[in-house]
Amino acid sequence: MANTEKPKTKKLKHVKVYDQLYELIQNGTYPPGSQLPSEAALSLQMNVSRMTLRKALILLQEDGLIKNAPGVGHFVYNQSEEYSGDKGSGRLSHPVYSYCTEELDRVEIKFRIEPPTKSIMDSLNQYTPAVVIVDRWYMHRGAPVAYSLSFLPIELIGEKQIDLNDESQLLDYLECHCYENMGSCKRVCSYSTAGNFTASAYTLSENDSFLLIQETIYDNDHNTIVSGKHYLPSNLFRIEIEL
Repeated sequence: MANTEKPKTKKLKHVKVYDQLYELIQNGTYPPGSQLPSEAALSLQMNVSRMTLRKALILLQEDGLIKNAPGVGHFVYNQSEEYSGDKGSGRLSHPVYSYCTEELDRVEIKFRIEPPTKSIMDSLNQYTPAVVIVDRWYMHRGAPVAYSLSFLPIELIGEKQIDLNDESQLLDYLECHCYENMGSCKRVCSYSTAGNFTASAYTLSENDSFLLIQETIYDNDHNTIVSGKHYLPSNLFRIEIEL
């Protein structure tokens, strides 16, 4: 049964640990190719439980920052390649609508405005004084079947004249307009076990098996306008590729 508690606005503990480890990787404390301390040592160092640490490590893995060698430990990836995206065809649409096998009848949206962490600024590839963080839960017959998390630079809200007093305007932009007016888009599809705890307010699936679509949408000058993640339970997605 779905958990019907409302989303918490306070930053979750595993996200704080993610941010701390992200900073340590980016500032060279843990350089590319190096091995992270053991889970026991890291959890003690950060004063968190092993479960909280593992959630943060899962997020670092799905973002391509570390890799896990079973029985050995976690190692830092060397992220040296930059993406050069193909021009959009105008036919791209929101991945939840494109890939979810269930008919969606409602979207629940919550947003907040926060100072950006280094990881968020890196995902947007630009400086912004504040970021709009948007959660969406996609419903089928009253039950959540997918989740999206998006980051937008605050400047974009003014540029697009999105009235944040009207959540439908923000939803329309993220679900439709950003795809209609984009210059290009990058999508990376992978397996994840983070869907349930990332979605937070609801349990999306009885197991921890998800399709993760990491997405970056660019304008015509290749500036990032939206960076986000989309989670679909492994039994509720279908991807068709036409070349």
